[in-house]
Parts: sequence; C-alpha cells; structure tokens
Amino acid sequence: MNTRIPLGGYALRAVLVCLAVVNLYPLLFTLMTSLKTSEQFFTDIWAFPREFLVDNYVQAFEIGRIGEYFYNSVVIALVTLAMVTVVAAFAAYALARLRVPFGGAIVGLLLIIQILPTESMILPLYMMMSKLKLLGVTYVPVTFAYVGWLLPGTIVILRNFFLSIPSELLESARMDGSGEISTMFRIAFPLTGGAIATCTVLNFCFVWGELLWAQISTLTTEKGLPLTVGLINFQGQYVTDWGLMTAAICMILFPLFLLFMFLQKYFVQGLTSGAVKG
Repeated sequence: MNTRIPLGGYALRAVLVCLAVVNLYPLLFTLMTSLKTSEQFFTDIWAFPREFLVDNYVQAFEIGRIGEYFYNSVVIALVTLAMVTVVAAFAAYALARLRVPFGGAIVGLLLIIQILPTESMILPLYMMMSKLKLLGVTYVPVTFAYVGWLLPGTIVILRNFFLSIPSELLESARMDGSGEISTMFRIAFPLTGGAIATCTVLNFCFVWGELLWAQISTLTTEKGLPLTVGLINFQGQYVTDWGLMTAAICMILFPLFLLFMFLQKYFVQGLTSGAVKG
C-alpha cells in the first residue's frame, strides 16, 4: 500500500528543517570559533578552523577563572535545586491530596506569580536584599531569589502530577494503616520521578543561564560570581578575544547537554504524562 505524503507535509518538514538549522547553527558557529585563533577568526569569520586548537579552553579555564566561576555556579545550582525540589514536592502533594484551606486560591496565586515577568521583580527584590544586608553575602542573594522564582512553577507542575496518581492507590495504603508521610514517600514520590526530573532539567537551565539578577546582585562583591557574570569579563572595552569567550561559552553549555542526555527519557516522559490531568 503506497502512502503519499501530501504537499502540506513536505512544507511542514521544510519549515522544521529550517527551524532546526536556525537553532543549531549558532551552536556550531560557537564551537568552530572556540577552536580558532584570533587571527583565523578575523581573517574569515565563517570558515572552519584550519586546526583544532584546545589552547583557548586551557586559557579560559586558567586565566579567565572559569574554574572558579564554574564552581560557584555548581554550588548555586545544587543548593537552589535541592531547596526547590524538597519544598515544592511537599507543597504540591499537600495542595493535590490534602484538604488545604483555600487550596484553589493558592494555586491561582501561584499561577499569577508564575506569569509575572522576572524583570518586574528585580527592583523590589534588590531593595529588600539591600535592607536585609544580604547583597554582600556569598551565594545568598542569588540563591534566595532563584528559589523564590522557581517555586511557583515547580509546585504547579508537581501538583498536576500528583493529581494524575489514581486515588485508589493512596486510599488502599491508608486503609492498610500507612500514615500520610509514609504514603507520600512510599507511593506518591516514586511515581513522580519523571515530573521531578522534568522540573530539575527546566530549573537547572534557568539557574545555569540566568544573567540579569546574578549580575545586579553581585555588583558589590567579587566573590561567588556565577559563570554568566564571569563570562562578561572576557569582553574587553576595545578588543574581545572571541576564541577565549566562545571556549568559555562551550564549557558553560556542556553541563546542560550532559544533564539532558542522562535525563532525556524522564524529561520526555514527564512532558507527556504531565498533561493527563490538571
């Protein structure tokens, strides 16, 4: 049986290929530039590197203090993800499966907070951190802000997953004498591995690449600078070493690819199963 692809199918595929090229080419350009010397880059920006040089990566790590910035970003990401995951999991389970007063209003408020642009919170957040004298404390202003921004969306996503769990499973556990905490850890949490992985990937991408608040909150200190802020130091006032800068960008992107490669299965599973029930 011959199945012919309609003309609209070819057009859709052509659009998807064009979108893929548009999104992948900047990554390929960054990778090629990171393997060039400054002379090769300014001679022909679009050409492939004549030889694969790793000196840019070595210099970016040693001279550009990428190692220090990388460590700071890892600490900020781990602390933020741990706090967000623990608090959001308990809050989402309570909103989904317990009789929390005004639970619907709380979820609605979380959705409203989630759709607010981050830029609208920068000024009041900075003033609050300044009055609490937290701006000079290493990691604290960045981490606290990220936790506050990520909690509403994470709670809503996990709540939808908890709602998709059959009530019969939880009721049978309660009838067998299982307490609420035991039911949550033994039944509910193991079934939401895909949801937690999804939130982890999304939250990590935000924390790892956020620049605006990270730069503003570290203006008064040289300690605890994350990668995104440290990357600005590669840009000079008059001249920029694009080889070193793109090498640093590649090192920043590598953990994102690594995380998604290992959590891809759970990430896709979480996206599909999260839409079952809202």
